[in-house]
Amino acid sequence: MLKMYTAATSQIDSPEDAVAEIVAQTKDIPLLKNTIGIIGCHDDYIETNTMKDLRRALSFDFVGCSVFGSAENSGGGIEQLTLTVLTSDDLTFESVFSDTITLENYSESINSAYDKCKASLNGEPSFIFLLAPIMTDLSGDQILEALNDHVGRKVPIFGTLSNDSTSRYVKSYVFRNEEFHRNKAALLLLKGDFKPRFHTASLSEKNIQRQNAVITESTGYLISKINDTPLLEYFTNAGIIRQKDNVIATIIPLMADYGDGTPPFANSMYGLSEQGAFCGSRMPVGTMFSLATVDYNSVMETCETALRSALADVRENGASGMIAIPCFTRSVMLAPKYSSEIEKSLEIVGNMVPFSLLYSGGEICPVYNRNGTSVNRFHHLTYTLIVF
Repeated sequence: MLKMYTAATSQIDSPEDAVAEIVAQTKDIPLLKNTIGIIGCHDDYIETNTMKDLRRALSFDFVGCSVFGSAENSGGGIEQLTLTVLTSDDLTFESVFSDTITLENYSESINSAYDKCKASLNGEPSFIFLLAPIMTDLSGDQILEALNDHVGRKVPIFGTLSNDSTSRYVKSYVFRNEEFHRNKAALLLLKGDFKPRFHTASLSEKNIQRQNAVITESTGYLISKINDTPLLEYFTNAGIIRQKDNVIATIIPLMADYGDGTPPFANSMYGLSEQGAFCGSRMPVGTMFSLATVDYNSVMETCETALRSALADVRENGASGMIAIPCFTRSVMLAPKYSSEIEKSLEIVGNMVPFSLLYSGGEICPVYNRNGTSVNRFHHLTYTLIVF
């Protein structure tokens, strides 16, 4: 059995006080044979060496990343550090850092890290928690796909990309204990009888256009033609954009359907030009999609949808804990009430089950095909949840 506990601090200006608060909240946790921590926090905690002091004060390892905000049952916010403690007598945990990830070596780097972690685990993992760096020239979907192919797509993968408080992600970090990096990934592998369930919600139905289009020419993540029409011409003719200097600096949300029996998922199209447009997740030829919009009501509605689904699961099947990873871009749509989704999440969950939330971006969460088999997927603008 896996048990989950949480601790939190908002002492962002004082590493000593932050560590003291976490220690005070964790000292009476009945730790079992094996324990691991997962942390989401503001980047200031990392740059002030709070993690180094925290690792010295705690009796277990932890992994984590900088995020736009975090929460647990009693509260949350942008300046909060949230620690999720997972402890078990019969489940085993191992974590590892990858080598530096680049566009040229990402597959080798993430797969070598997995092999190393699996060797330490001394057996096949039943679950993978992935924390990857956010990069301007490499999508998180590419990292996930490389790991997917290497593992064999048979192990559920949940996680996120690092994030931070800047507009260009110059302070985004992934960390393992006191070591932190901007361009490395951390893997947490779990071995044992662990069968998590997953819930997602992204764009409100009323915010999705009914008219579908199909990708008719693409290379990986670059879409060139839609309905046999050059991409920029297609959007200009449809009146969706106004072409100016052949470059459009915008992000267009959409619901994509791979036609593989899994539900449509939210994707993002950006960097429109004469050459086409890049997407955060791959869009192969034949992919159907519908354009969409994101607004305050859509974010709040889908937050509630995901959480109500997860809590119904808890009531029916029981649970030791629940971890949410919503896309931080959702909070931008809530301006000026940036904390509305965190507040709504805590209101809905209450104290029904141990709960933590990491407001990050590039949500990695399995979805289910028609046969009920989980398929690992990289999401955008989505509220993702793992229940266990």
